[in-house]
Amino acid sequence: MSLHELLYTGKFVRETAWGLDMLNGLKIESLSSWLSADIAVSSDEQYRHNLIKENLSGRAGALAELKPLIQKAHDDARFRLRKFLRDDLDPLKEWDEDDDPAEGYPEVFDLTTLKGYFGEFFSGFVAENFAPFGERNWRVPVFLFRFHETAFDQLAMWHQTGQMNTAIVGRTGDDCLAFVLENGKIVKILFLEAKCTASHSSQMIAEAHKKISNQNQTPVELMRLVDLLQAYRPNPEADVWITALRQLYRAKEGFERFDCVSYVCGQSPQKPRSKVSWISRAAPHQNYRGGRKLEAIEVQLSDVEDLVRFVYGKEA
Repeated sequence: MSLHELLYTGKFVRETAWGLDMLNGLKIESLSSWLSADIAVSSDEQYRHNLIKENLSGRAGALAELKPLIQKAHDDARFRLRKFLRDDLDPLKEWDEDDDPAEGYPEVFDLTTLKGYFGEFFSGFVAENFAPFGERNWRVPVFLFRFHETAFDQLAMWHQTGQMNTAIVGRTGDDCLAFVLENGKIVKILFLEAKCTASHSSQMIAEAHKKISNQNQTPVELMRLVDLLQAYRPNPEADVWITALRQLYRAKEGFERFDCVSYVCGQSPQKPRSKVSWISRAAPHQNYRGGRKLEAIEVQLSDVEDLVRFVYGKEA
């Protein structure tokens, strides 16, 4: 079986202790018992709305699977934090908490920052599990948490003073990116703009649709993605993505951009009774000016802040 086939069957086996675990996919066995989707498609098929709701009886089992996935998504940031201090970067190696540059990451951050992180992760999670635009082969090669410089500055300050700011300025750039890879070439790009709130925010929805309207056809994060993946070159799967991303940078055609707003909220509409979603099921938000295929994924969850505290809580 070729590397490309291994990539997409989820059977890739790491050859080193430190590898890009997230390349194995973002699947959990208990997904269907926790979340269900209801898709509406516009008459011109340019717009889709995916309303995802939860079954509370399946939540505990799903979160038990989701938590280690989220921790793996942040392993790259821990890798970067530790890199300057020691040549041995085996993530399985125990670190003395007194000198670990990654101690407290990210669980000591304020809840607003953690909700932002969860929103970014969950946008990639729904991309791989809920087939935006009917495409089942979206893959998120890596997350971009390692580039949140202001958070690392605050973590270093916390190590020295024990104090943490109540709010950390967010990271610039794309929230999350997913791709479809065919024969080593990227043919589809999914730009994901992520928002997460414990209640509901029409302002967040408006901002997300405005930002996703940007006119660039390829991600501004391409160089960062390649730099990030180069850290894992012992893993041959990283080279597959590096080559594909470099080809995408040079390409003028042969790929298509798709836009997606991922909105996680803790409230659902109550009135009128016919209203089931905050984002329109029939047409794009008025702030969207991208002129491309757009999908809004609205995830209505209960007790969002408790959920975020759990999945980002430090293991005992």
